[in-house]
Amino acid sequence: MTLNKMFAKLRKYNKKNYYQLKFCIAFAVMLIASFISIVLNPAMQNALPAGGDSRRMVYMIFAVAVIGCTIFIIYAARLFLRYRSREIGVFLALGAEKKQLSRALYGELSQMGAVYSLVGIALGSVLSYIALKIFQALFPFSIDAPAFLSIGGIAASVLYSILVIICMMVLAVRFMRKTNIIDVLNEQRTNESVKQDMTRRYVIIGVVCLVLGVLIAGVGAQVYMRVTKQSLGVWVNLFYLLSLFGLYRILIYSIAVHKRGRNPQKYYKNLISYGLLKFQGSSIVKNMLIVCLLIVCSLFACMYSPSRYMSERDGINRNPVDYAMSYPLSADELEKADIESLADQYDVGISEYHEGEFIRLLGSGVNRDDVDEEGKLIEIYEKEHMYYSFIDAASFNEITGENIKVEDGTYYMIRNSTMYENQYNRYDDLDYVQNTYAGKEKELEYAGTVEYTGLTTLTGFDGLARYVISDADYAELRQDLPENMIVKNILFNVEDLDASYAFARELYKQYCSHASEDMLKLTGYDEHQEEITLAEDGYYGYADPVTPNPEHSEEYCDWKYTPSFKILSINNGFISFGIFYMLFVYVAVICLAAVAIISYTRCMTVAVKNKQVFEDVRKLGGNNDYIKKILADQLRRVYTLPTILGNLLMLLWYPLMLWQNDGRFTQAEVRIVFVEAALCAVIALFQYVVYRISMRQAKKVVIADEGV
Repeated sequence: MTLNKMFAKLRKYNKKNYYQLKFCIAFAVMLIASFISIVLNPAMQNALPAGGDSRRMVYMIFAVAVIGCTIFIIYAARLFLRYRSREIGVFLALGAEKKQLSRALYGELSQMGAVYSLVGIALGSVLSYIALKIFQALFPFSIDAPAFLSIGGIAASVLYSILVIICMMVLAVRFMRKTNIIDVLNEQRTNESVKQDMTRRYVIIGVVCLVLGVLIAGVGAQVYMRVTKQSLGVWVNLFYLLSLFGLYRILIYSIAVHKRGRNPQKYYKNLISYGLLKFQGSSIVKNMLIVCLLIVCSLFACMYSPSRYMSERDGINRNPVDYAMSYPLSADELEKADIESLADQYDVGISEYHEGEFIRLLGSGVNRDDVDEEGKLIEIYEKEHMYYSFIDAASFNEITGENIKVEDGTYYMIRNSTMYENQYNRYDDLDYVQNTYAGKEKELEYAGTVEYTGLTTLTGFDGLARYVISDADYAELRQDLPENMIVKNILFNVEDLDASYAFARELYKQYCSHASEDMLKLTGYDEHQEEITLAEDGYYGYADPVTPNPEHSEEYCDWKYTPSFKILSINNGFISFGIFYMLFVYVAVICLAAVAIISYTRCMTVAVKNKQVFEDVRKLGGNNDYIKKILADQLRRVYTLPTILGNLLMLLWYPLMLWQNDGRFTQAEVRIVFVEAALCAVIALFQYVVYRISMRQAKKVVIADEGV
């Protein structure tokens, strides 16, 4: 009988020892395959906005998913090799050559990896197709018919499967390089005890490092940038390693240090448990550290989309205008009669209809596009910087219902509820404007800001900035402006916003269909910058035409004249939220699956390694209840500490991230913190359920004579 056949016999009689590794391989590859197949499916690629932070975040989250899945496969493979160590040791003792055993083991692992990776890829492809079909049914206007197979997804899944097999091979090679038979036989008995003595100073340093790392990398860098206008660069994120170092010290101190204190009876009662923890402290802490980080990753994956959606929804709700659109007078766009006729067709009542005009004037500004050799922001004042939009005070007051008074030679900047000043954008950069067509120019002085979201567009800075000037200044500067430099704004509300969705889609369709060539510009397009660039380089990228899709308002389009329809923003925002949340929940599932596998593996390792100790305790008079108590205390540490620390880290770190974005807390961000607390509770419940399962299985190992 060949060695491979003997291995096959052993597999047949020890099936349960193979189940976990097979499951982990298939499950991990299935998650990765389904995730990447969804992301790379043409239907999803069309739904995701091109470029931007959101798409980058998807791929960053995918990287986290790969790491999470790889970690729990590695742990499952290590446990599998521990199971096989005794068999390998026996074969070596019987005279089998290490090369023969190595080839047989490598073949077995590679075969398992290949077969169950294929199973995972097949299941992942089917799962991704089903998920996309469900999503298409829920959001028929945003997701096109998905392809059954994503070639890119399958290719990426195959590459990941190869990575999985390589990782298992590396572990197997290291395992088979044990110097002698005794090392192999004792593989299941090896421990990593904590040998150094620790004082209270040890854990204090850990807490200080943890807090300092988070504060410096998460908050200090932003504060420094605002004060000095100098970026520290990405290297500042290395301070998170300081937090990691501090977290390790806290965990190892909590495992290794137990003192009699004021209740010596409790100390002596748990002396065996404390000794076992210290004996395996280093290996347990490594597990805890990884679990803690995976919990943080899963919470972040769960929080990113809700945070983004709730912040955007809060900004939408603050907008007092239901419908707003703008276009140059040179365009043959929709007029009031067209809008009212369309509203009658859809039985939509229009209220508070307003029209106003903005003039486009060349103004001054500060160029903050570059940094010097030391990373400090370079600020260059330019008298002719770019074109801005201006409205007269009378029109502004008529549209908004305000009663602001603007003195001649001054201006107010119009802002929305989400705008804020930072090192790149200031409200008072403008101090000079000119009408290049009439040869008129005027110096202006900043008088403050006025909030009205309905008259702002996107960020509201740079070429999107809009200002209120006095009626006299407006009349003077408007002279001889061509129609393409005068922008008409139409704003109105409807009686029932929720019932106007069909009307909004049709209005968007007609608005896009009427758009003239002058309107088909990117958001960053500026007439003055185009002149400068064409004179220097001969090509201005922002002048490239855009192609908005009249049938699909939810498709992202970087269009300068994108209309703002509140009901479309709400529904499209929910669609975008759903798409991203589906992807990020996958990552959370992957991370939590890794948490469960790693924790379960550690629990089984504790039970197997300490079985002889429990037998000795029983011989010394300890009953099953006492043994269960020791076992429960061991396993609780595996779950409790990383769960508490992971949740606590996220509860402290994430609000800091929200604050450092703009130096304030909005109502939406306060609600996000409560959502985060609820998710932490869900994570804790999940960990408790896994703990109960692990405890039940561990008792079967330790207390073989009890049916538990």
